[in-house]
Amino acid sequence: MPTPDVTNGANPNVVALNPADDTTPAPIVPPREPVVDSPRVEPVTPAVEVKTEEAPPARLEDNPASHPVYYETVSVADDDASRLKFKRPPTAEPPPPAVRAMRRQVEDVSRLVRILFQDDAARREQFIGQLKEAAESGLVGPNSNVEIGLENLQDVKDGIADAYTAIRNKLWWANLVLLGAATACCIIASAGFFFWGTQSLWLATGGAPLYVAMGLMIFLGAMAGLFVEFIFRVNDDIPYDQLRAINPGRWKPLHRALNTTIVAAIFAAILAAKIFQVGVGGVLLNDFVTKSWLALVIGFVTGFSFPYVRDLVQQVRPVSRA
Repeated sequence: MPTPDVTNGANPNVVALNPADDTTPAPIVPPREPVVDSPRVEPVTPAVEVKTEEAPPARLEDNPASHPVYYETVSVADDDASRLKFKRPPTAEPPPPAVRAMRRQVEDVSRLVRILFQDDAARREQFIGQLKEAAESGLVGPNSNVEIGLENLQDVKDGIADAYTAIRNKLWWANLVLLGAATACCIIASAGFFFWGTQSLWLATGGAPLYVAMGLMIFLGAMAGLFVEFIFRVNDDIPYDQLRAINPGRWKPLHRALNTTIVAAIFAAILAAKIFQVGVGGVLLNDFVTKSWLALVIGFVTGFSFPYVRDLVQQVRPVSRA
């Protein structure tokens, strides 16, 4: 009988015994370590390169309280301390109508300051400085505000109206002094004619005394007319808007008095030539040649209603005809 194959295809070096035949334990084969696959590492895709650029400066539009810069600075002019200079950026946008309107107001107020306070350097410098601050708050930089600037500008206007009372007092005294000077001239001329033994100056009917009397009366009437017109024009409470009509030509009181007297003399000559006739209260001013006291009325009318008389005189200018 053939020998049985006890190996059963197993390792020939290990003999497996039948437990029923023998109680000797079979040799223990140490367990084989489990094969662990190494972790699979996926290739890492390189991240997209992010360029870190400096953030651009914030746009003015991102800030609701800001706007484009229309003016960089407002400064006092180097050649004239009573004027303001407005400097715009080279690439600035055109200012909107509200900004342009405020700039015009600032320039108008500065012009009025130059007119009213031409002989008061301290007040002129004070108000120009306040105008500069008001213009900066409403026009300069990205955070300027026109409404705030206009409020500050109104404060400056109110200050000008309050300060004009001092200028008004000076002008009142200046006009009174001119009226007193005209009166003194008439008194001195009358005394001279009296001591020389000639006829009364005011009763002269011809010759040199008549022309001297008419000239002095025209001068006295013009000064009286200017003084009364000044009182009527300058009220107790002077609003800012009314200040524009006070001395727009920047005439000093003496210059204005001389100009008015010259115009009154020309007006009297036109009336004497009877180029046109002018009556006041039923009295014909053309009769001043025989009634010398009417020269006083002519001077007063010229001083009190200078624009009216000026227009009448201008109508006499010759007109060239083609």
